[in-house]
Amino acid sequence: MLQRAGDVRGALVVLPEMAESGFTNNPERVADGKSELFACEQSKKYGCYLQHGFAQARGDSFVNMVAIASPQGNVIARYAKTHLFSPTKEHQHYQAGDSVTVARLTDSSSASLSVAPMICYDLRFPEVWRHAALAGAELFTLSACWPAPRADHRRALCIARAIENQAVVVACNRVGNEPNTSYAGESFILSHTGHVLAVAGDTTEILTATIDMNEVRAWRAKFPALRDMRRELLGHCTIKDC
Repeated sequence: MLQRAGDVRGALVVLPEMAESGFTNNPERVADGKSELFACEQSKKYGCYLQHGFAQARGDSFVNMVAIASPQGNVIARYAKTHLFSPTKEHQHYQAGDSVTVARLTDSSSASLSVAPMICYDLRFPEVWRHAALAGAELFTLSACWPAPRADHRRALCIARAIENQAVVVACNRVGNEPNTSYAGESFILSHTGHVLAVAGDTTEILTATIDMNEVRAWRAKFPALRDMRRELLGHCTIKDC
């Protein structure tokens, strides 16, 4: 897909949750320790930032992870899913992450972008998004294996997260079918005001959009909802600044 995408140098490329395998409660079968190496090889080859999703061993357990690799071929940020999906017993097979990540990306012109990666079920917990926004996140990525029956929830919640945090949302979802679950895909990119900039269908697809982050910053300055927030009501969250 990266080969077909054309020139992606300097772009931020987002893959679904557990992009290598699809979601699984058998992480021991798919966590081979090579996922970050793969991401780094591809990001360096194509000169892009690449957010890759995979299962990773941690101690005697596993984490549901995304890592962002740089155009130089280095992992610059990692995020472990903080909210595990109990209806499918994810919490019995993985450790939950305990912090939010904000990655500071730069391009060849030294322009910067602050990105907060999230994973699937995290979408239903706005407090972690809020902490990331207050730490400077301007764009959120959501890597997901979100099932088709709740596709409307995903779209509505992503729009809410974009509006309330005055941030761009890049939501990448898997497609296809399993014996007990179907995935509608419908990846999309939302503006900081919740408008749909690009949307995919239910088959494998390359989705692109160009974002002017100056518009995001101008809107935050004009409509200071984040500045008016009462932070003392939010509680504590550890931020990993990468």
